[in-house]
Amino acid sequence: MVPVKCPFCTPFADDIVARNELCYARWDRFPASKGHLLLIPFRHTPDLFSMTADERLALFALIDDCRVIIEENFRPAGYNIGFNTGAAAGQTVMHCHCHMIPRYVGDVKEPRGGIRGVVMGKQMY
Repeated sequence: MVPVKCPFCTPFADDIVARNELCYARWDRFPASKGHLLLIPFRHTPDLFSMTADERLALFALIDDCRVIIEENFRPAGYNIGFNTGAAAGQTVMHCHCHMIPRYVGDVKEPRGGIRGVVMGKQMY
């Protein structure tokens, strides 16, 4: 069952930056950095674990397409790519979506540990 106001279920055509048969990408409306994209299955499904195998393949293929778009427009030095799955992990829209966050030299004081920084005290090891 699709929630009445899911912001990802019915994207406007002009919001779609890239797409394939099963997934689409759009700019994040609250970007963590310049070029932050969200990659989203068209089918309403809550998280990575509920995606079909074909949807997962389509989403990961879309990462490659989105990398080209980001590289051409923003020239980042790296990326953080990931899913927030469940409210305890910070997921606020319960329609599966993958964050593709470009990273830039100097955008944080110490980038070592990357994604581990979501848990306080665990970034540096």
